[in-house]
Amino acid sequence: MPDPTVPPFPGNIAFNAQHSPMGAFFSFTCGHFGTPGGLGSQIGRPANQDLYIGVKEGDRKSGAPLKCLPFYENPIYDTAPPKTKQAGRGFVSGGSAAPTQEGALLAYRADQLERHYGWATDRWVTPDFEFAIYTPFGSIVDPEQYHPSMSRVCLLPAVLASLTIDNTGGSSTKTGVFAINFNEPGARLLPEQHGWRGKKRVGFALRRHLGVQGMLESERPGEEQPQVFAIMRNTPQEALRDVNPAHGLGQCPGIAFEVAAGKRQTLIVSIGVYHDGIVTTGLEGRYLYARYFSDLNDVLDAALRGWDAFHNGSIDLDNELLNSGLSADQQFLIAHATRSYYGSTQLLEVAGQPFWVVNEGEYCMMNTLDLSVDQCFWELKHNPWVVRNLLDNYLRYYSYYDQVKRPGQGAKKKGFSMPGSPAPSSDFELMPGGISFCHDMGAHNNFAPTGHSSYELPHHKGWFSYMTQEQLCNWILLAASYVAKSNDQQWARRNEFIFQACLTSMVRRSGSSADNSSGAMKFDSSRCQSGEEITTYDSLDASLGPARGNLYLAVKCWAAYLGLAMLFDVLGPAEAGGVAESARKAANNIAACIAGKVGEQGFIPATLIGEAGAARRILPAIEALAYPMYWRNVRQNERSPLEDTPSLQLLAALKRHTQTLLADAESRNRFSDGGLKLSSTSDNSWVSKIALFQHVARGLFNMQEDARIGDVFRQADAAHVKWQTQGESAYWAMSDQMVNGVAKESKYYPRAITTALWMK
Repeated sequence: MPDPTVPPFPGNIAFNAQHSPMGAFFSFTCGHFGTPGGLGSQIGRPANQDLYIGVKEGDRKSGAPLKCLPFYENPIYDTAPPKTKQAGRGFVSGGSAAPTQEGALLAYRADQLERHYGWATDRWVTPDFEFAIYTPFGSIVDPEQYHPSMSRVCLLPAVLASLTIDNTGGSSTKTGVFAINFNEPGARLLPEQHGWRGKKRVGFALRRHLGVQGMLESERPGEEQPQVFAIMRNTPQEALRDVNPAHGLGQCPGIAFEVAAGKRQTLIVSIGVYHDGIVTTGLEGRYLYARYFSDLNDVLDAALRGWDAFHNGSIDLDNELLNSGLSADQQFLIAHATRSYYGSTQLLEVAGQPFWVVNEGEYCMMNTLDLSVDQCFWELKHNPWVVRNLLDNYLRYYSYYDQVKRPGQGAKKKGFSMPGSPAPSSDFELMPGGISFCHDMGAHNNFAPTGHSSYELPHHKGWFSYMTQEQLCNWILLAASYVAKSNDQQWARRNEFIFQACLTSMVRRSGSSADNSSGAMKFDSSRCQSGEEITTYDSLDASLGPARGNLYLAVKCWAAYLGLAMLFDVLGPAEAGGVAESARKAANNIAACIAGKVGEQGFIPATLIGEAGAARRILPAIEALAYPMYWRNVRQNERSPLEDTPSLQLLAALKRHTQTLLADAESRNRFSDGGLKLSSTSDNSWVSKIALFQHVARGLFNMQEDARIGDVFRQADAAHVKWQTQGESAYWAMSDQMVNGVAKESKYYPRAITTALWMK
């Protein structure tokens, strides 16, 4: 069974979690009381299936109530007093359930349950049984370089669960059940099998693509074991008691088993998905795992055969997080985020080549570039080739060349250079722009037309406008981070002309030459037409939303210039030495510009031009420092760009800025519960972006060593855990965008994997 050192979760345990394999865009979601969950494939939200995981006293035909975890709609909760634990004796009954009709279905109350939430195990303990889900993760090997057998292991599209009933102290038989009402037609039973370890296996499926298979694992090898049996009637209670436990017209299939008095039995359940055909439009893609598995039965069989590896690997990951030195709150956020990240991952095969996709949570936008740049730290640790794959596919399908809008005299009079101001099409002239990249590659398995995203529209000044400058920076930062980690000089040389094009595009958007860049982006893309560019913070106010003059984006531009300089350095002085110096000089100019903006109150205004942002205070001013921090850490023998004098001046200014915001007596960058506000003037905050901010504040500036700020961070971590486990977010598994601590948008989201940066 799972390692008992994972402590019980101390807060509200009634929250959903995704349990997902790598690259399958599939999740077994459960945990929220009173709502369906189950097996969700390619849907970006919890499934709508009632889960019946429980036990009843007596054999299969007994009239005792079936008591289940409350993972279904409208549960009737058990009224019995909670059972208590006595030292060395397990659970002791506190009383009998209130009288109930024969064959009733009851749910455990929260006070009758414990939840042990590790990095790769999610274990529920009731007075009568334990249910655990195992989701180990690791590296995905490059399928173009490694033997197919390794890809078969990495890309197995299934998770495992176990249902253990300990009846060693009982005096009568108990019956366990794992059943699902899919709430849609198409359920069927799988043929019985007798295979590996001589075990009988039974299972069920929804059509061809979703399925469950189970077998009993002997606790005492060599003893004769009872057999599992399949059920499929309208309810699990009906199936257990009827002389015919399975009927082709049944709506609720499942797996059941009896445990005799004095015995302990564990049902091992594989939960998998299999799509064997084309699943995307625009670019026609099929799941890469279909190369290595023949059908759903093959998937479920392989998962059961991998029980030992699943179980032991999950415990190892639990222990790694437990031994990380991080607080319990930080550990929870990492564990929760990891699950939601993998629930959004999708590895396709397009035109015979691997194609990596991370879907954007509930929106299902494919490879949203401003998420990819934040998720890359995790991917570079585990499988750097997927970052290269993303970079190449953006170049191949989702890059474009534009022009930039230079304000005319009329626009200047109207304040066109100010963020948020009107930009009539008659008041600008078009100038050469350059290369940039789309916001995303499509949505809901529909690839967008090449050179376009599903999100961006012209004539907008807020949501849905273009992010041309930011996405250019993002591609550069991804490329620099990939080369820093992999030292893939061949890839760098192959893309030297792209790096040159990126530098030209960066400079033109600043309205300067490379040797005389003043820093912040100055010109919008012509693709905006009468609109204005925005940033990834599209839902925030003028402190972070508009792109021109934005402090957050200016620091990201500085990091992008440093990234280009590093890329040119990799190519060597003979090929690109002069260009590297031009990029470095542009970065230094930005650093000087920003460092000079620290005001008398000790912070840098949110916007670097005009008066609109003078009173707005933003924590993400330091976010982009995460990239040169990363390059420094992975290129330990190289001189860090953070050691240059202009960079040191910028770091000093940003550190003072951050200290001012965190130590603010008015707590303008904190919510009432202690959670962190990215902007002092907006109630919107993103958990993933807070995690990036904390990583830089702790890892680069060591701010936790200040007792006051250390307390701020501890209170914030505790608040952020409650954000995920209470209210709206408890249903949505992992929510990123919170308004006053309540999930409003960006639910079921992958980007909070940035929390894993806290691991040493």
